Amino acid sequence: MTDQSFKPFTRGDFFVPTPLLDPAARYPTGASAVSQYDSDFVRKAGVTTGRTGLISGLGIGPDGMLHILDPQARGLDLYAPTGRPAPVPPHPEAGFGSILFEAGGNYLMGEHLCGGPGPFAGEGRVMRFAADGRLLATFDTETNGGVSGFLGVTHMALSPDGRTLYHVSETGASVYAHDLAENRRLGAFYTRTDPPAMLFGLAMLPDGRLALALGSMMRLIGSDGLAQGDVELPAGRGWANIVVRPGGNCLFVLDFFAGRVVELTLPGFRLLRLVDLGNPQGMTSLVEVP
Repeated sequence: MTDQSFKPFTRGDFFVPTPLLDPAARYPTGASAVSQYDSDFVRKAGVTTGRTGLISGLGIGPDGMLHILDPQARGLDLYAPTGRPAPVPPHPEAGFGSILFEAGGNYLMGEHLCGGPGPFAGEGRVMRFAADGRLLATFDTETNGGVSGFLGVTHMALSPDGRTLYHVSETGASVYAHDLAENRRLGAFYTRTDPPAMLFGLAMLPDGRLALALGSMMRLIGSDGLAQGDVELPAGRGWANIVVRPGGNCLFVLDFFAGRVVELTLPGFRLLRLVDLGNPQGMTSLVEVP
């Protein structure tokens, strides 16, 4: 972590990874950084973490603390609502890349990597932590490695009752379900069979359906695991993550390749705005100050 600071957080601010990528790297990687934008996506501030990797997850907890997860660098950084860096509690050294906050203050972090020894080593597990950072449980989640073979739990969503965790290995074909109460794998909840059989990010919608990012479109999955239809997105093949806005009236879909954000209404999926942040191969995550 560096001693750089954001501006004090304001309701409606957005935080987005804005890495300085190494053009010679085989996979997207570089100097990790995060930018702070106002509600109109005008840049307010930015920090570099001092790490080399690719930030994959951002989250804001009930205490207003910003969590920055960089699985390649095995990094976790915290920033207080004042914009200043905050101490990071001791935690397992793992490549965490996604985070969800549960009712009651606990949080889940997904291990982004599941490769063998080397830079992508990991076990693809999910861990539950108390609000103070204490490790409470480890879940032996199912993974498939994605097309690269080393991607674990890259994206997560919770069922409305908080009991079931849905998760994917990015570029793999299946959404897996895990019973958190019994720490039990429930197998593939949905598997994509139409080409290309790849899934990316996912989000739980307020109506209880899952939304899946498919690269060129978004697919809706019912609570029975059956596809209910596709949502057209602006032309492109990099639509790879979905973020429901606080309040549940809109969602963002993130274009990893082009560095764009599209906002759609909920329900109805009507396009409200399409913003180009000029952040190609860095648009992995977005979080909004509620």
